[in-house]
Order: sequence, then C-alpha cells, then structure tokens
Amino acid sequence: MGLSIHYSGSIKDRSLVPQLGAEMKDICESLGWDYHYFEADEKDPLEGIYFAPEECEPLFLTFTPEGRLLSPISHITREMLVEHGLDPELIYTISTKTQYAGIDAHVALIRLFRYLSKKYFSHFEMTDEGGYWESNDLNVLKNQFAAYERAIQTFVDALQGMERIPGESPDSLASRIEELLKKKEG
Repeated sequence: MGLSIHYSGSIKDRSLVPQLGAEMKDICESLGWDYHYFEADEKDPLEGIYFAPEECEPLFLTFTPEGRLLSPISHITREMLVEHGLDPELIYTISTKTQYAGIDAHVALIRLFRYLSKKYFSHFEMTDEGGYWESNDLNVLKNQFAAYERAIQTFVDALQGMERIPGESPDSLASRIEELLKKKEG
C-alpha cells in the first residue's frame, strides 16, 4: 500500500535509447539518485536505464527491441503472468511507489516524465495516484499524500492492537485484520 505512479509508452525511435540513458545518467548524478544502465544482449534484449530517488521504488526506462517500455522484472515474469490469465498488455505498464520518497521527489518525477515523454516518446501514458500528473496542482497531491498516510496509519494502529494467536492460518489472520479495519472505519 502506498501512493504510486503507473506508466507505459513507446520510444519514438529505438536508436534514441542510448541518448535517453545518457541524459538520465546526468540527471541522476546531479540529483544523487541511484541508477544503472542495461545494455541489450543475446540473453536479455532490454536496453535502457533504471533509476531511483532516495526512499523510492525503482523506475525503469528500459525498452524492448520494438521500443516499448518494459521493466526487467516484468520481462522475467512475463510467461508466468500470461499463464495465470493476466492480460499480456499489463506487463507493459510499470508501477512505482513514490509514497516514502515524499512529495518533492514525486513532483520531480512527474516533471521529469513530462519532459521525457515529449522529447523521447511517440506514445506515453501516466496514471498518477497523487493526481499531480493530471492536475499539475500541488494541493491535490498534498491531499492525496495525506489520505494515503492516514490509511497507512489506520492499518498500523489496527495491527498494533491485535493479539497473536500461535499456529493461526494466514486466512484466519487475514480475516481478523479485515474485521479490525472494518471496525476502525466504522
């Protein structure tokens, strides 16, 4: 649980991936963000860059040979997802939790993706649970962050009051947690 962004897209031209990677490397170094560049090879056809602001889940600008965004994680688990009946197109949406990185990092990422989407992408979609991508309104984002923080705190408070039952099954524990949360919500 936590406020996240979800994005997908296709690069204008696959030959732009090294340029995008070099630009992202400079940005990451100037902001002190972790990053790693992936080179395509026979075993792994993805090329692009992973990066992460402090306290943020990783973001991927890694592309298939056809130029579609695809995270290395989805690339590895693709067959398993399809075998379990999930829509194969879902693997091309990358989801990243920004909740713990904070509002400033979230704003920086949205602004960065706005810039990158115009410069490098032929098609780009972003769903921002914070509402900032859609609204460009900092108050909307602050309200969403506060709502998520309240929900997380409610969950933490509910769990702290629970008694441990030795040998309890996961299903029983899940049911007890659900009942506690329902009582807390009223």
